[in-house]
Amino acid sequence: MKKIKAILCDFDGTLVDENGQYLPKVKILIKKILNKNVRFSLATGRAYYSVTKRIEKELGMKGIHILHGGAMIFDSIANKVLFLQAISNDSTVKIIKYLSSQRLTFALEAKNCAYMSRIVKENNFYPESPSKTISELNKKEQILKILVFARVNRLSESEMINHIKNLQKSCSDISVHRFEFFNFFGADITSERATKHTAVLEYLKILDLAPDEVVAIGDGPNDYPLFTACGFGIAMVKAPKELKEIADLVVNNIVEALEYIYNNLI
Repeated sequence: MKKIKAILCDFDGTLVDENGQYLPKVKILIKKILNKNVRFSLATGRAYYSVTKRIEKELGMKGIHILHGGAMIFDSIANKVLFLQAISNDSTVKIIKYLSSQRLTFALEAKNCAYMSRIVKENNFYPESPSKTISELNKKEQILKILVFARVNRLSESEMINHIKNLQKSCSDISVHRFEFFNFFGADITSERATKHTAVLEYLKILDLAPDEVVAIGDGPNDYPLFTACGFGIAMVKAPKELKEIADLVVNNIVEALEYIYNNLI
């Protein structure tokens, strides 16, 4: 493998814990890596307007990030969207109609804010952004991702799988990935052309990088597409078996991952 030029890191469960906190040594290691002219980018299902923006500032890692599960690539230094792939209007309407008919709580993620089907008191996924309702949605607004909360909806694993199958039957141009968010799970719905894998390919084009110059770090089932697009993958020990099987290295936490990268791959 070549000396790496970029790191693509998952956010929840990898970079930060369930309270949005990171280990003290993380900031020091990221600074050391950046000083070696290696990029540190996020590859997350989250939006930039959530807790992501605050953590980016605290860790001093402004730059180019993959957001909304691969639907957007954003340059926070230039404040510019470099890649955007929204869900088609037709599928967006069908998904909203279906989820509403099932009386499910969900969120529509646009570029600048999220629209909730109903306001949830314990909003763990958008804790630092203002809550808006679907009634405030401009019909011309592009929807990048639709998030379905299993815990809020009290859905079992089998019930969530059934809803996913129904959505995939009615919308042929979407991609649905199951995500795990600490003690609960859900589904991320994006355009079929917007996954972490396809976003990494765009990221490589933008920065003129080869796959083997990029390391992926993750912990969840939705990081599988991320790993398949990068030259080297580091999984957390708590990651699902499928992710650990394709990883080049399995570690206990993000500090171990960054120390390995700094000492062996730069």
